Amino acid sequence: MKYDDLNLKRIREVPIFDVCSKLGISLYGMGKLTKRTKCWYHDDKHPSMHVNKKKNIYKCFVCGKGGDVIKLVQDYDNKTFIEACNWLVSEFHVVLIEDKPLSAGNYSKSNSKLNNSETNSDQFDFPLRAVELNLPSEAGPKSVPSVQSVVPLSPDLVSRSLSLDSQFCKSVVSAGYLTDAQLSSAVSRYRLGATKDGGVIFWQIDDQQRIRTGKIMYYQPDCHRSKDHHPTWVHCLMKDDLPQDYTLHRCLFGQHLLSGKAPGATVCVVESEKTAVICSERLPDSLWLACGGLQMFSPEMLAPLVDHKVILFPDTDLTGDTYRRWADIALQASKLYQFRYPLRVSRLLESHATPDQKQRKIDLVDFLYSA
Repeated sequence: MKYDDLNLKRIREVPIFDVCSKLGISLYGMGKLTKRTKCWYHDDKHPSMHVNKKKNIYKCFVCGKGGDVIKLVQDYDNKTFIEACNWLVSEFHVVLIEDKPLSAGNYSKSNSKLNNSETNSDQFDFPLRAVELNLPSEAGPKSVPSVQSVVPLSPDLVSRSLSLDSQFCKSVVSAGYLTDAQLSSAVSRYRLGATKDGGVIFWQIDDQQRIRTGKIMYYQPDCHRSKDHHPTWVHCLMKDDLPQDYTLHRCLFGQHLLSGKAPGATVCVVESEKTAVICSERLPDSLWLACGGLQMFSPEMLAPLVDHKVILFPDTDLTGDTYRRWADIALQASKLYQFRYPLRVSRLLESHATPDQKQRKIDLVDFLYSA
């Protein structure tokens, strides 16, 4: 795959001492910042290759050859440049960054509503030719946490609640995000429910079609959340009617859609259920899931996605804290589970949102489709 300058910089930051250790290169000397080893470019009787931890480079003071960690892997392990990058990404769990996942010219940050010409899937231009992890066949099953102990809620709860009558569904159409037909398709896809007082129920259904819980939210006619209502949870409202031995195990909103996806599908994870619903119709070439809130997001929630090409789309803020927390979760997940493809974290909002937009802590839909 092709790496841009941003991701090459991240790859070159992999600690060179660790790379040497992984390649089986013995380092000599007591120095904390510089060690020596025998040069592999010539018949070296004494260690003349100096490896510098601070600069993250190596150089032979006899033949003059040297370079960074990518060059090290290339020459020592007889790999091409791309093969060396792929190896470093795989072995050291480098979380790749998507700086410009949108095709230029296909969106307008000042456009308050999408027009019909903007609904095609060409808006996104992800460089997603995958990097396969070199997992040995005897590596065993992927280390996905067991969910055998999950006691699901009754599926009747979902079927009885299925409805287009929530204020959320009405406002998604009236605000111009989706057409009636698109909304109907999205409601069926995500099995959206409605309460008697107009709340929407975002059901959390896992990839084995088990009902984990449901998040009840209220929206205003402009499709923004109502500040008069705090989100509530179905399992909290059921109280004494919960199944015996029920224990809450949250999952990604939309996770049930994974059961119909072959390995290698592009899966985009956002924070807001609203964003996932809208993007599923506007950008249908990818599967859109939501964590439902940064405070609930964890590396374990990404475990069911190990066979897919995953891109995370953090919300933004003035300090960059949200982006850093998402990147940290991605890094933890990449170390816990054997993902077939490198996890990617999009810098779209960090790179392109205005200070005012960051002050308002916008998400992907706000950036693409709102004023």
